[in-house]
Amino acid sequence: MVVELPYSLHSRYASIATAWTIITIPPIFINLGLFYGLWYGKPELDRLLVLTLPTAVLGIFTVIAIVERVWKLIRASPEYRPLNSPRHALDIFQWGYFLALISISALISSTLARADRDDDAHELQIRLLSLPAAVLMCLVATLTLLSLALNRLAWKLPFRFGSLDAGNVVRPAIFYIVEDVVAVDGGGGLEYRKAFSARYESSPVFRGMIWDLSVVWMLWFYVFAALFTVLVFVLPKAAVYAVGWAGPFLCAGLVAVWTVAYVRAELRRERKGWGEDERAPLLG
Repeated sequence: MVVELPYSLHSRYASIATAWTIITIPPIFINLGLFYGLWYGKPELDRLLVLTLPTAVLGIFTVIAIVERVWKLIRASPEYRPLNSPRHALDIFQWGYFLALISISALISSTLARADRDDDAHELQIRLLSLPAAVLMCLVATLTLLSLALNRLAWKLPFRFGSLDAGNVVRPAIFYIVEDVVAVDGGGGLEYRKAFSARYESSPVFRGMIWDLSVVWMLWFYVFAALFTVLVFVLPKAAVYAVGWAGPFLCAGLVAVWTVAYVRAELRRERKGWGEDERAPLLG
């Protein structure tokens, strides 16, 4: 019996769009607008200041997104928290968010600290500051690979991990991402977390779909990370900041379009009740 999910994206587009606008718009538009507007429009400004301002503004938007999301997780009501978690427990997506923030902040801080040490009109700095999106993709892909390996090995958690108690097998990364984003950013709450986990446990087709999505996103993120890293270091200096920041988001958008079509097809196949035995081996 397939467990129905108490959630429809049609009624949640606004809340998800608002949350993710704060995350995606600043890196693409505000960041690029500030950099190119100041670098080429204000040549009299200190070059290091011009390199610092876009990332500083981006940091402000990032802090806003983090504070808003963490507040949902730690407030008195357990509505958005992982199942059976204490009040100040964060979800897996938020911990991954922090890890990504630390990694990218280390790259940006160390790059800005170089000043123009290479005496190349800040060219190396610009190229390094164009890499955060590629670094993020590589990090997410690596964490996903780890989750897939542990899932395949049926490695049991020695401690609570998100909504899962100790003793449960680690699930593919897409499971945690979807559960946490929909529950918190989309407003699905505890009801969605319970139903999503029950659906995963009860449906081999659904488990196979989560596995496949994790594999596809992992592989494409590795490809995109490598591609944009190469482009950042071989394209002309004037182009790399736009390519490094906007390109990965556009490519991820294409994979997201494929994901929507694939999920719809798999859910239709699940409802028809055929193919469970065919998909079950995907989880070993």
